[in-house]
Amino acid sequence: MGTISTAHDLGRAIRGARIQNGLSQQELASKTGQSRKFIVDLESGKETAELGASLRVAIALDIHWAAPLPTPQLILDEAARDIAHELSSGDNEFALRIPMDSLKKLKMMKPEHLKKPKSTGSERFDALLAAGARIALDGVSARIPTHIKWYRCCGQY
Repeated sequence: MGTISTAHDLGRAIRGARIQNGLSQQELASKTGQSRKFIVDLESGKETAELGASLRVAIALDIHWAAPLPTPQLILDEAARDIAHELSSGDNEFALRIPMDSLKKLKMMKPEHLKKPKSTGSERFDALLAAGARIALDGVSARIPTHIKWYRCCGQY
């Protein structure tokens, strides 16, 4: 079929997959916890069909949507969240790997704009992420923050 971009496209895909799997509308409804009327509406392309229920039906029929690639901002925000999580669990060494991996991804994407992510809970890691974001935005090496040099020397956070 190709791309699903409308409710009608989704309905056609669900109907085709249901028939291919040898299921009646009632069997599909029972399998997914929906009413037969919901399946009828979904297959007919009803625009107001509930998204969550529609996804459960699609998953039951092995219909999957491809998610878009992560944006540079999402990579930066996830890095901040993951660093905060690792710091709270006491794994400082792994927390240090996260911004480095994120920087590699960001440099390949060559972003034009980035917003400051939420705090990691550590000024040092916030500064490290900010330096990485500057490198990715400017495409040149940024000055390593003083406390990062201090970490290399002393091995503490």
